[in-house]
Amino acid sequence: MKCKRIAYTSSVVVLRLTLFWLLWLPCGLLSQTVPMDILYGHFEVHADYQLSPGNPDAGWRLSVSYNLNDNFNDRSQIVRLDPETTTFIASPRTGTTAGGAPLTITSAVSRLGPVGSPLWLFPQNNILGTPFLGARAVMDPGLFQVFFNGNYTPSASGSISLRLVSMTGSGPAAGGRFALWESDGQTLLFYLDTSNGIDATDRIPTLAPNSHSHFNWGFTKPGTYLLTIEALGRLNPQHGGQLTSTQKTFRFSVPHSSRLTGSAVLRLVYRAASRDLHLLLEDTGANVAYHPAQGFLEAESSASAAAIAQMPGAVRQMALTLSPAPCLSTDIVGLDPARAVLGASDLDPGTLKLRLRSVAGPGHFALLSADASAVRMNSANGISPADEVTLGSADQPTLAVFTADGLYRVEVELVALAGGVEVVSRPMTLAFGAGLTAAYSYASWRDSFERTHGLASGTLTNTRGDHDQDGLTNGAEFQLFWHGCDPVRPDAGLLPLPQPVAGASVMDYLRDTYKDTLTEGTFQMSPGTTAQPPTWATYNSRNPGRPLEACETGAETGNAHGRIMLRRMRVLVPDESRRFFRFVFKPD
Repeated sequence: MKCKRIAYTSSVVVLRLTLFWLLWLPCGLLSQTVPMDILYGHFEVHADYQLSPGNPDAGWRLSVSYNLNDNFNDRSQIVRLDPETTTFIASPRTGTTAGGAPLTITSAVSRLGPVGSPLWLFPQNNILGTPFLGARAVMDPGLFQVFFNGNYTPSASGSISLRLVSMTGSGPAAGGRFALWESDGQTLLFYLDTSNGIDATDRIPTLAPNSHSHFNWGFTKPGTYLLTIEALGRLNPQHGGQLTSTQKTFRFSVPHSSRLTGSAVLRLVYRAASRDLHLLLEDTGANVAYHPAQGFLEAESSASAAAIAQMPGAVRQMALTLSPAPCLSTDIVGLDPARAVLGASDLDPGTLKLRLRSVAGPGHFALLSADASAVRMNSANGISPADEVTLGSADQPTLAVFTADGLYRVEVELVALAGGVEVVSRPMTLAFGAGLTAAYSYASWRDSFERTHGLASGTLTNTRGDHDQDGLTNGAEFQLFWHGCDPVRPDAGLLPLPQPVAGASVMDYLRDTYKDTLTEGTFQMSPGTTAQPPTWATYNSRNPGRPLEACETGAETGNAHGRIMLRRMRVLVPDESRRFFRFVFKPD
């Protein structure tokens, strides 16, 4: 397999993948369908039923479905996905109003929690940039009795029900609630509601054969939600009259913010089997930890007098705790949770060190003791071997301090002895915002990099400009911040490259959903692909693609999601020898 970049233009980046082999997964497979993360598009919680003589329960099949021709009345065009490998993700638009303000619980849905507290809503109507999720029944009329007011009655048409059996996951464990309801614009009709527990009344009571209906799906906390749903119905007397059912678990995820505010824990993780040292950024209050490439550290507090005494000119500070203890959070973004719980106990005692490698930002960075009485690292006088912290077996509270507001990349590495042999981690970059949140604007990004490189104010104002002449526009560099891109230094080599993975041709990349909210706003990053240029297919929330053909999905190694997402442009096609990928950026 050979990967190489073949072309740049001011608006697109094109990459090529040559494949020596590629497997093909047929459309329509339900069992063992490839993992799929769904951020947007039209899908259904789908129940099929065919008569199975002697075993009525065997006639059921529960799945996630979509239609190849987008006509959900056409039974011949259905593709079914396994719910166990399919995850619906609350996209940015599910957590905001039409005007972009945070979506909150109103008095109409106050059963879900206090008025004004956060709400994530998969809407009943098809809104761009959200999962449009319905419930569907596909079966011949006359198989089932009709269910009405708690009673079954023989019927020439019939109906089935979908009942919520249980809800587990880190979202519910943190107090998260879920409800499903219909709205006619004035009245809300709740079918599923976990605020008062789960019982037999938590059901969509009537789905007629070959029908589908859409609902509002509401969640109140970040984390995972595993909803076990039962399809059930009573067969008509001529078919035996039995009550028959089946169950499947459907997966949902509300992303964590990717923001670490006020304070954070830097967990030091060591895996002895591969001699691998790593860092995790843990927000213990939110029960989540992030890979450094997917967490943003927000230093918004004004520097204390003690910090300024040690670091003249300091303007911002943030409390950081360095910890060799195992991660306490249930949700892990970007790293295998089995690694997160390892801690650093297998290292030789007293040998673990955190070293500073470089600092890029509009000012200087220092790491002080928690009371600011001692300096552990300081970029103001250059970076030397003295810029390191030795950790014992206990947590070490520290204070990160900055001398100017803006964006900072602080590169560090971990060094230790394991059985007397030195182990060195890969360099890891911590992204800080001094006086900035993860939702920083293009203007703030521009200003920060102009001051970092001593450029005149306004130099990077033009999003279509290419200051460093590396083929990436300033707007593209803004959107590719998490790949390490800098608009003043040629860095096209940092771009993701395609590769063959599990029988598919893929390109993995980091999507910052604060910059691109998937609603065709000011900034948009759309992956594209082709087997034969110049014809390209570009994928985004308006053109989502198909899971068993070409689409954007997830590539997370953790068990949760954040607003900084590791995404994958994945193509499943037969008999290919090559595949081209590109990004299209708006504005370009």
